[in-house]
Amino acid sequence: MPTKLYNWQLNNQIKQSKMRKIVLIALIGIAQLSYAQLVPSDVQVRYALQLLGKNLKAHQAKNIADVLDPSFHIAEYRDRDVLNVLPQLINPVMLDTVYYESITQRNGKIYAKQIAVPKSGPKMAAWVRMNHLLLFERIGHFEQLMGLGDPVFQELQPAKLLATVPIKRSSAMMFLEMGIAGSNKKYHFLFDSGAGATSISEAVAKDLKLTVNEKAIDIKTAGKGGQFKTVDSLALTVADVKIGGKQLVVADLNLLEKTVGHKMDGIIGFDFLKDYQVAVNLDQNQLSIYNFGYFEKAEQHVLPIKLTNNIPKINTTLTINGINYNSILLFDTGAGGSIYGNYFLNAYAKGLVDKLKNKKASGSASMDLSGKISKSEMGTIDAISIAGLTLKGPTIAVDVPEVQPAYGFERHGLLGMTLIGKFNFTFNYSLNYISISPNQVFAVPLVPLYALGLGFEKKDEKFLVSNIDENGLAFKAGLRNGDEIVSVNQINPTSVDEITQQLRVLAQRKINVEVNRKQQKLKLELKKLSI
Repeated sequence: MPTKLYNWQLNNQIKQSKMRKIVLIALIGIAQLSYAQLVPSDVQVRYALQLLGKNLKAHQAKNIADVLDPSFHIAEYRDRDVLNVLPQLINPVMLDTVYYESITQRNGKIYAKQIAVPKSGPKMAAWVRMNHLLLFERIGHFEQLMGLGDPVFQELQPAKLLATVPIKRSSAMMFLEMGIAGSNKKYHFLFDSGAGATSISEAVAKDLKLTVNEKAIDIKTAGKGGQFKTVDSLALTVADVKIGGKQLVVADLNLLEKTVGHKMDGIIGFDFLKDYQVAVNLDQNQLSIYNFGYFEKAEQHVLPIKLTNNIPKINTTLTINGINYNSILLFDTGAGGSIYGNYFLNAYAKGLVDKLKNKKASGSASMDLSGKISKSEMGTIDAISIAGLTLKGPTIAVDVPEVQPAYGFERHGLLGMTLIGKFNFTFNYSLNYISISPNQVFAVPLVPLYALGLGFEKKDEKFLVSNIDENGLAFKAGLRNGDEIVSVNQINPTSVDEITQQLRVLAQRKINVEVNRKQQKLKLELKKLSI
């Protein structure tokens, strides 16, 4: 090789090496700068706090609203309500000065103790919480001005157990015994995280002689919602723990009650979860109620949530024919199925309906609070991953209406209790997360029971076969509408949920079912499901 050409190549390699080194140093510098932005300095934190204090003194509600995190709320006021409530809280209070006594970090958040000194009267002490973007997520003064305790201060204390109550299961869903002011009876409420408003049955409202507003209003739920009459307020309790809400929906729950197979006097969700940290242990069928304190043991699998219409949305990953799709789903303990996908999930997955495995040709049906029944295509997908935990072969029902729904592409459907029931979980609506951990049935295969093509209805103390599909395996095995289930696997059921749990054995082996039909006992055999 000529010497000049060799020297030119060597010099060029040296220049390229130096350039790569410069680029690498620059990238490291950018990365360090980006990380630094996630950890604000003390000066930045104090400046943000001083601006908040200045705007509080000046009654600048608009300026305060500009530095609020999207998750910000005051008591039960969220979303658009906050902008209406802020001026009402700030304007009447004349402050002389605002200052800060201490700043600390916990839960990956920044906390500061704020002292507000009014022009007349005693000084007020409360805590504020903000994130690393210096956006305020909670301001304890606002709750205090509403006559409530400081929720931010609670977060800095160890969690306190307030009560423990049993959970009754039916059709995979959860029921709690609750008290209603003015009555000594115990009432059965569905525990439904998809309920943005508390519901009470028309029969209970009539029995308690409640004053019902005659004008129906639009109520949003995890389903399609609808027009409902309401009761302005009603004092409820769970194990003597008080639950307060602005408005209760009065609805006919008879159809839902028959479908679920359990007495349903009402439905409770957001109004419960907004005020307490609620831990659900399905291994023990037990619900524990805490204040919004911290637990010494760190949560391992945490799902950040965003509340829309007071209903939690989470991020999941659906694996469909080997391809991962990051999906936004509602976490809905009031839905009995596994995964429900909507029009947008079908479009997002480029025709999910056509990609389903073990597809049921006749589809399935579901019912919402208003009694509307919607039909959908049903099958299985490869897997779903939630907070790093993966379940294989989940069932999914996909609703593909002829007319596209009006709401936007901000969610793809919901998770129901067939899948949620694989976990123990804790709701923390103050810090906007749900923590989950595998429970004892996590490893039990997700059997697509829809292939059986039957439902159950509880009538008095009997469990009757209903909605049987002539194309389903149950019909082919000899089951018919109206058959009374006497035993499944030689076990006499006490709930619809117990029947369902026994049917899941079909993943491993065939099972025997004994029924009463027109005063005659019959023994039938359901074959093992080959999936």
